[in-house]
Order: sequence, then C-alpha cells, then structure tokens
Amino acid sequence: MNLMRLLLLGTLFSLVALAASNAAAMPKYFVNSPLCKMPYVDPFSADVMSIYKKIKLKDCHNDSELVTAEYDPKLKQYRVHTRLDLARKMAKENVTLECGYQKIYRDGNATIPDDAYRMSKVIPLTDNLLLPNDVEYITTRCFLNSSNSKSHKLNITQRDAMTFVQDHLTPEELVHSFRLLNDEVEPKPNVIILGIDSTSRINLRRTMPQVLRFLRNLPGWFEMQGYNKVGDNTLPNLLAILTGDSHVESSEAGKFKVKGFIDSLDYIWQHFKEAGYTTAYAEDCQSLSTFNFHKPGFIRQPVDYYLRPFVRAIEKTLKLERRYEMNFCVGRHISSGYVWDFAVQFVQRFLEETPMFGVFWSNSFTHNVFSAGSAMDHLFREYLLLLLKLGLFKRSIVLLVSDHGYRFGNIRTRTKSGYLEERLPMMWLYVPPWFRKKYPHYVANLRKNRNRLSSNYDVHMTLQHILQLNTRSHEAFDARIKAKKCQSCRSLFLELPENRSCSEAGITEKWCTCHPTTTVTDRTQYMAVARAVVQRMNQHLVAKKLTHLCENFQLKSVQVMDRKEILGERSTTAATEHVYVLNFYTVYKKPQFEATVRWNSKSSTLKMNVDELSRKDSYSSTAKCVKDSLVKKYCICKKLPVKKHK
Repeated sequence: MNLMRLLLLGTLFSLVALAASNAAAMPKYFVNSPLCKMPYVDPFSADVMSIYKKIKLKDCHNDSELVTAEYDPKLKQYRVHTRLDLARKMAKENVTLECGYQKIYRDGNATIPDDAYRMSKVIPLTDNLLLPNDVEYITTRCFLNSSNSKSHKLNITQRDAMTFVQDHLTPEELVHSFRLLNDEVEPKPNVIILGIDSTSRINLRRTMPQVLRFLRNLPGWFEMQGYNKVGDNTLPNLLAILTGDSHVESSEAGKFKVKGFIDSLDYIWQHFKEAGYTTAYAEDCQSLSTFNFHKPGFIRQPVDYYLRPFVRAIEKTLKLERRYEMNFCVGRHISSGYVWDFAVQFVQRFLEETPMFGVFWSNSFTHNVFSAGSAMDHLFREYLLLLLKLGLFKRSIVLLVSDHGYRFGNIRTRTKSGYLEERLPMMWLYVPPWFRKKYPHYVANLRKNRNRLSSNYDVHMTLQHILQLNTRSHEAFDARIKAKKCQSCRSLFLELPENRSCSEAGITEKWCTCHPTTTVTDRTQYMAVARAVVQRMNQHLVAKKLTHLCENFQLKSVQVMDRKEILGERSTTAATEHVYVLNFYTVYKKPQFEATVRWNSKSSTLKMNVDELSRKDSYSSTAKCVKDSLVKKYCICKKLPVKKHK
C-alpha cells in the first residue's frame, strides 16, 4: 500500500514537474524591447480548446472525373481527355459519352467588368483534344447515350469546370536570361504570395500542424513572429502589402465605391510587370473577394492571368454547397482548390519561361469558422509538396501570409487570446538556396527580424527590395523608395530596429499589440467611459444620417475594460489621459463591441474613431439594411414596418 502511494506521488510529482518545465520553456513575449512587449500566446490554452473542434474534410463529389486535362510541355498546349471507361462503369452498361465545353471570357465592355462574364456556345469535346491557345477557362458537361433509353440520351451525368494557363504573352514579354544561375547573371527570383484569409500565426499551429511541419522542415523559411496587422479587414491589410498604403482614409471617404478608383492605385504587380515578370492574381468566393465586396472591382484586367471571371461564372452556373458558413463546394470541387490549381498551373507553365509574380488568395474555408482550417491541413500541404516537386522552391521567393486572425465569433467573445490573435496574422517568408548563398547578410537579418516588430509595410518594402536586386549593385537599395503610409518601414532583408514602436512600423494604437494591459476594476470609471463611447456612437449615426435605418444604442453592460501602458510615452497628460480597450454590449440585438479610446479622466473627454470600432460577434444578420462595410460593424438595422398594399 505504501509502495502504491509512493508510485502515485512520484507520478504526480513528475506531471507537475513536466508542466512546470513546459511553462518555463514557453517564451513570455514574441517581441521584447523597451518599446514593444508583444505577449506570447499559447495556441492550446484551455479556454480556446474548449471551443475548438477538429474538422474532417469531406469531398465535394463521390464520382470520377469524366473530363481530365494535362499540359504537354513539348507542344506547350493542354490536352483534354474524355473518360468513356469510367462512364461505362458509372452507367453499368455499354454507353457512349457525349461531352461539350463552353469558354468563359471576361466582359471588358460591361458596366462593371469585374462582375461580368461571357460564355461561348457549347463546343463538342472529343477525347485527346488539343485545346486552342485562346481557351483559358471552361465549364464542361457530359451526357451518356444509351441504346436502352427511348431518347437515347440520359440526364446530364456530370458538370465541371477547368482552368488553363495559356501562353498569350508576346516574345518581348518572355524573359529567358534569369535561368542562368551563376556569378555573372543575377537571377530574377519568382515571387509567389500564397494567402489564407483570417489565419493568425497562433491558429496555424492549432489547425494546420501538417502545413506547419512542412514550413519548419524545409530550409529557407522564416516566420515573422512579431508581425502585426495594420488594418481591420482584408482590404487595408492586403493593400498595405501591394501598394504601401492601407488607404483607410479613402475607404472612410467612400472612394472605393467609385468606378476606376481601384484601378488608379499603384500596385506592386505593375512594377514587377515593368521588370519583365508575368503576373497573376486569383481569389475565391467572388462575392467576398477583396476588391469586389461592396465595391466595383477593376475596370481593366489588373494582371496577365486573372481568375475573377472564371470564379464569377462557376459560382453563378454550378451547384454550390455551403460549409463553414461559406460557399465551400463549387460544382465538384472545393472552392479554394480552383485557386491552388491555378497557382500550380501558373508555376508549371512559366517556371522555365519567365520570372513570375503571383498572388493566390483563399477565403472559402477559414473566413467564418476558426477551426475549419483543420479540414484543409492535409490538402494544402499536398499542394505545397506539389509546388516543391515542380521546382518552385529552387528559384523562388515565397510568402505564406494572412490578412488578420479571427475578427468575430467565439474565439473573440470567449477567449483571452482572441484580442491578440485578431491582430497577429501569420507571415512566413521563404528564400531559395541560391539566394541564401549569395546574400548571407540578408539571411542573417531575416533571423534577427523574426522576433522584432514588423508590419505589412515592411513586406511591401521587401517586395520593392526584390525589384532592386541586380548584379551591378546588389548591395544597394534605393533609399528614395518608401512605403507611402510608413516612411520609416524597411525591407525584411535589412535589419529592423530592435527597439521599435508601433507608430514607427505604421501600426495605429487600435491594432498595436506592444503595450501591456491592466484590467480596470473601478466600476465608476469604466461605466463613465462606456457611456461616453455609446453617446459618441449615437452622435455618429446622426452625423452619417443613418438614424432612419439603424437603431439608437443603449448600453447594456461592460464585459471588461483594460488600460494600456503606452511604452515610451512621455506626454504631459500621461497622468490623466489613458488608452483603454473597452468591451461592451448594447441592448437591441445584444451586439458586442470593442473600442480603443483615449479618455481624459480630469476633463471626462473622449477621443475615438467610431469607424474603427470592432464588432466581436457576426453582423451578417443585423446589418442587411446598409452596404458600406464600415457602417455594417455598428449599424443594427431597425425592424421597419411592412408596407401594406392596397
């Protein structure tokens, strides 16, 4: 009996020691400097794991493909096959297979070209068909013809859709010299950006461990652990990377609703095009895509290879299946699979032809459900392995990025880490072997920068830096090149300041994760701030002329209010003016908000931007009366009386 007790006590002691050891091994901060103390976040904390549920992927179809395609590298064309053998297995009788396809085009003459597409008449599709070079996107349909059927034609057996990255570039646009990787010729590295929406660097560990292992096991990847977003949703965060400006002011002024404004911005892909690169941009979920959600999108096609007309067409013509609160299945395939297939085709087609710049962004499985990434972990890893097999990682700089973490839902309303996760998206940067050999000092800087504060603007400057790489002056970087919104931001190939503030990285106080917080327990204090915030929200509704659509706000309760300790601030008002993060509910429909405000306790005055409010619960069902994405966060639509018809 005594021996059993000793064994039990020994086991208990070992478990306690192991837990203590693990806790001690965990770093306290991702970034630790006098101006920035970015807290470490445990991906597997008890509060998160209580709401996390791993999801198993289910296919979007249970039949075999009757139409397949392959690229012929000798002819530089795609060959399409029809599978009569599989059709006969499906029908269980001696049938013939009749297939056809329709070409999909972007309608550049439409009022809103990004929302328009044209489809050709049905063209017969025979086996072993060499597809014409002008065919980039198609939908297919196949019938089974049976001698046992009165009509001899059964119902449509299968509908599908396919993309083809065809060579429609002029000889002048094809650059061959980059193939020569030697001391005399500077290679132009391909630049491929793979984006997964709403994925924090913490949630990547939680939901996609296979992808994480791939990143850790392939030499050349660097994770920017101090990477902090600069805006609320996808648009400002992606624009900061692509243009060096989040364009928040333009968004608040409604400029993105004006046709042509989106085209007028200075995108980095234009600079790569001028440098001899072939460019591509693909994004799934046509109604939610970055430049089209309540916006007109591009009037002119922005890149050489643009997936938008294809995605628009298939979501309008093929069967949709919703999973994870999104259109997850489009026809027989996963929505994001079309984007990744397009990326694979782009790489396969041009890896030996021309330097490439491509942005491939997926929304469909991570946007609304924080655990849904687990369903795609294995499949996305398979795509990465395919890109590895194709040779992408031998000569390319690759970025695996996200725009932000989860902005609403359980992880924001029920966990301590949700505040940080929203602000800390994943950012991984890969540099190939030849780059690591040629620029060891840049690689050393990447290692240093892993645990320093960085932002989207630094990524923009990194892309600018890649454009500057050449044999004659590879050490030089044109100091005149600046990110428009952050003049002090730098390329990640250069050493970032160890002691860097959020303002120096172009990050506003709203999104900054550098400052320690203390919970305010004085009810009189936090209620005074909360009432002032709600009053300001109501004033904003009046100023925006929204009172006929949106309910007036009444404070219901305060969940928590934290005071930020602004590191390095030497303001004369520091004793009386503080930055607070207030989480609160209002009455009608019980929406949950988060506001970052400055409050002067001496004068009881408030500084806040209502447009910067965060909505922690989903507003999809409460903001249908307005279209402006900023207004949707804080408009709770009135229940308007139903008009009676005489």
